[in-house]
Amino acid sequence: MIRLFISFFILLQVANSVDFTYPDFRQCYKKNSNSFVYFGDIRAVAVTKNLAVAYSKTKPQVPYVKFDPFLNLYLFKSNKPLKPIKLRSTHTLKLGEWIAGMDDSSLYAGNFAKSSDLLDSFYLQNAKLEKNSIISCLCCEVYGLGIGAGSFIGSEYIKRFINAKNIYYGDIGVRFEKKAKSFVVKSKDPLFIQQNLEVGDKILKINGKKIYSLKQLNQTILFSKPKSSITIELKRKNKILKKNIIIQPRNGGGYLSDSFLEKKGIFFSKDMKIKRINKKSFGEINGLKVGDKLIQIDHKKIENQNDLKKYLSKTKNKEVQLLFDRKDFQFFVKLGL
Repeated sequence: MIRLFISFFILLQVANSVDFTYPDFRQCYKKNSNSFVYFGDIRAVAVTKNLAVAYSKTKPQVPYVKFDPFLNLYLFKSNKPLKPIKLRSTHTLKLGEWIAGMDDSSLYAGNFAKSSDLLDSFYLQNAKLEKNSIISCLCCEVYGLGIGAGSFIGSEYIKRFINAKNIYYGDIGVRFEKKAKSFVVKSKDPLFIQQNLEVGDKILKINGKKIYSLKQLNQTILFSKPKSSITIELKRKNKILKKNIIIQPRNGGGYLSDSFLEKKGIFFSKDMKIKRINKKSFGEINGLKVGDKLIQIDHKKIENQNDLKKYLSKTKNKEVQLLFDRKDFQFFVKLGL
């Protein structure tokens, strides 16, 4: 409880210096602090009367019900009754809104500062968001689960994880961005079978519903079952088109990030080092190893996954040259598209 007092003291000092009223989350902390439960050394959050969810990059040493390999979420079952949190849709969350990250020993408040296309981030003044903390609004309902570095997994993903029998995410082979007030195709996967969309397509509706956010657009696709279909209405070069698209399984890495090379069995970390290679995949057959770093594609420097996706989506080459570095030894690998 000492950490709780210090956290409030720091933030109150900041609030007084800029002359505004600091919102009091202590009642929410009192209401939700009993929702934390431990399974081994992993802190989890109760989501039903007998189930709890936790984020962990390492496999727990205790039994668990299921695992989401995309989001590193684990579901645990308790033999004792739990006090569950009440989840609130992140679609109601607005930029600038006061929210708080709280765990079983501390509480930090701040303003919601960034809404990403998949997960969410928020800014905490003079504080660090702990893993497996909960993100509360002033009404004490919970927007999501903290995963560190100011980011959290939203309630929609948590609800789906709890209820789904099988863990899957859908894909249509493109990634989107918001330009002005429009939602457009930013990049497309050249390895995706039956590609229907083009870079620059402006998305108007999905399944007959108007698009109001990247989150809505992406979640509609991600939460669709593979082999099911969705209808997208789009504008391409002043023509309005409708496309019926079959959903395929998403192959991306952690946090649903991807490079488009997952279909070839290659998974990258943020710094473009290979972190996993599937057995009998293109990566293994071509002698790639965990730790190899991709530095160029067709002599173009690659610094992150977005650089790679952007190049792959625009190239008209049927074959590209990938340059890797392995402990200062550099070598090329040819990839057919």
